[in-house]
Amino acid sequence: MWHGDVMTGTRLPNGTLFYQCTIEDDYSRGYSGHIATCKDARIVLHALIDAILRWKSIPTCFHYDNGGEAKCKLVQTFLQNVAQKCNKEITFIPTKLYHPQGNGKKERAHKDDRRDFWRKNKSKDLKYTQKKFEKYLYWRNEKKGHFALKGKPSITRLQENKKPLQKFTRKQLENLAKVKIAERRVKPLGIVYLFNKIYHVEPKLKGSKVELWETLKGLEIRNGKRIYCFIEEYWEKKSKLSNVVEMT
Repeated sequence: MWHGDVMTGTRLPNGTLFYQCTIEDDYSRGYSGHIATCKDARIVLHALIDAILRWKSIPTCFHYDNGGEAKCKLVQTFLQNVAQKCNKEITFIPTKLYHPQGNGKKERAHKDDRRDFWRKNKSKDLKYTQKKFEKYLYWRNEKKGHFALKGKPSITRLQENKKPLQKFTRKQLENLAKVKIAERRVKPLGIVYLFNKIYHVEPKLKGSKVELWETLKGLEIRNGKRIYCFIEEYWEKKSKLSNVVEMT
């Protein structure tokens, strides 16, 4: 079982937040994660991809806080696609509403992260913070001892794994993170509406019925396997919409 959750690492003077998504393996206490400035499906996907690549395995169960960033279609479909590739099953288990103690392992791990990483890292640069976080993950996995492992680091338990290794490349995993979210008919001037936002595609598609696919990197406009265009600013627009909803 893997446990996951998002926490706020720090707030910069300009109001920007650094979010940390971490995943902990229940058996080995192995640690993986990702830091970003947006709390959406992407941060969970990057953390999951980091875990799969780092441990060369997939979970039987993925236990996560009740946050919408993991309960969305994109993350759920990614887990299904990964499981299908490995001829396995991955059960998603969300924590009950208003019951944070149900994810106690991660709540405790957040305290350790604040003490061991965020109090020591005061950088305002995201890329630098991500590099420091990578070193922190190395320390948590290969240096820090755990009471549950009789003082040994996680790497010792991971090396005992006798199950077949699940070998993926980062590109393969990123390609598994996509889901069809809607169908639309293109309006004049190549306009497509989604979530009260306007997206512009090729004007020659006017009147055509297209599929909208959410991916890790943006929004694909396609019909079957044919991709007509790719909208990179999709996540930026969606994040702004989410912020408005949270404020209201």
